[in-house]
Amino acid sequence: MKSQDGLVVITGASEGIGRATAARFAAEGHDLLLVARSGDRLASLADDLRSAHGIVCGVLVADVRDAAALRPALTAALQRRPIAAAVVNAGIGLYGPFARSAWTDIENLLRTNFDGAFATASAVLPLLLAQRGGSLVFISSIIGKRALPYNAAYCATKQGLLGLADALRLEARPYGVHVGVVCPARTDTPFFDRMTYAVPQTTRRNVPTNPPEMVAAAVLRCVRRRRREIVVSTAGKLFAFVGWHFPRLSDYLLYRNVPRPDKP
Repeated sequence: MKSQDGLVVITGASEGIGRATAARFAAEGHDLLLVARSGDRLASLADDLRSAHGIVCGVLVADVRDAAALRPALTAALQRRPIAAAVVNAGIGLYGPFARSAWTDIENLLRTNFDGAFATASAVLPLLLAQRGGSLVFISSIIGKRALPYNAAYCATKQGLLGLADALRLEARPYGVHVGVVCPARTDTPFFDRMTYAVPQTTRRNVPTNPPEMVAAAVLRCVRRRRREIVVSTAGKLFAFVGWHFPRLSDYLLYRNVPRPDKP
């Protein structure tokens, strides 16, 4: 099976990177299965994509934190269609000193970003192996490759996805299944409006951002070219390069330049 054939399933599809990725694959003529918690936003997006591109666009309203419900629902929804790609995108953020972060907030992040990704992969990968083709793509982050202070739990979940992908890539290789990772830099989405803050914030920092369409293009490229990993944007590549090859310099620069969170 060619990677561009079949259905594309996207978690966290109702907004941001997931929404842009859905639009990009729809424009390429792929049928879609969109997964998210917001039924209203999913239904609206699905209607728009059907009208614009004449594709089949299914909707699965599900919470990735609930593995017991998510896994059988995904398996049932995907059972009768060849899968071109599964994009594991759903995630949330948590910002602030780790020592002052509420455990309930940390646990919610872990269940969404880590457990949700594991549950999605656990449901989809056996289907990809059985059809002997297709792609499984994880949306990580450049700060999964080089962690930032005050983002400890988030960075840990995104770094964990890199390890998961590395192992699954070798397990899936004999079956012709591609496993890839896309690592965006900061992206202009509602993600930051919905982020949990461990301490109150009085100012918004002016940090360069990329449009979600840039990440969506990278996801499509990852699937089409069966890429192992794509780091999005030149700045993101430089950040990851310095962090990997010059860790002490990276530590120094981050310590000196990353502002401390506002005090409560």
